[in-house]
Amino acid sequence: MKSFFLILILVVLAGCASQHDMPDTSNVQAWKAYGEKQANQGFVEYSKQDLEKKSGLMELNAAAADAYHQGYLIGQKQYCSQNPSWLASSGQTYRGICDEVNPQFGQNYMASSTQYNGSRM
Repeated sequence: MKSFFLILILVVLAGCASQHDMPDTSNVQAWKAYGEKQANQGFVEYSKQDLEKKSGLMELNAAAADAYHQGYLIGQKQYCSQNPSWLASSGQTYRGICDEVNPQFGQNYMASSTQYNGSRM
């Protein structure tokens, strides 16, 4: 019983730690990795002001903001190169980050999503 509670506590702590993985420094490599991760997960790119608010930094330096943007572009390219049909069939949400890179991506996602959801009924 003790081991169950210990495992439960570790799972809860790990979940809390993973929710705030935004860098809290001006380390450019950390910001680049964060931008790439955000895009790889399909999230919309944050503005510099949003990054400052969400990270708690008073002012994010230009190099760190640029590193985030460069990382985001790398992750966006990777994300948008996947098959939108697979994305829809796996139940993942598409947030429109490929619309400028590949205008057909969103349309193919929607068509697949409709087809996939229709076949589940």
